[in-house]
Amino acid sequence: MLTTRRGSNSNITTTCTLVVFSIGGQRLATRTEEVGGVWPWTNAMPVPSGTAFMNALVRRGEDVLPVFDLAAKLNVRVRGATSLCLIATRKDGPMAIRIDEEIPTLHVVEQASIRQTTGANSEAVGTCEIGLDEVPIYSFRG
Repeated sequence: MLTTRRGSNSNITTTCTLVVFSIGGQRLATRTEEVGGVWPWTNAMPVPSGTAFMNALVRRGEDVLPVFDLAAKLNVRVRGATSLCLIATRKDGPMAIRIDEEIPTLHVVEQASIRQTTGANSEAVGTCEIGLDEVPIYSFRG
């Protein structure tokens, strides 16, 4: 979510709200408009798939969501005995991402502080400094 506000010196500042979460102890972020919620993780049901890192489904009530295995893509393991499920909103429907048990937090950052990532190997769309960490920002819009 982008918002515009007047700074103390009457300059207009554009901000972005990010959800910061962790996978394998690594801090990651995504824009709040790309998050549909956070649930307790339930067991995933493996399914055959030709799509890389999408080979399971989770059920929540009547909803059945594909699972994007971001931990495998990052070559890490989800930490904690009670991991969580981040629901990523996509234009073709929601998907589930298993994340560490650490509760995600909201951070408001200035849009100008987000640095675009470059290079074919980068999966993140940008990075920003949150606290002392340089946090990669992912987009799940697809």
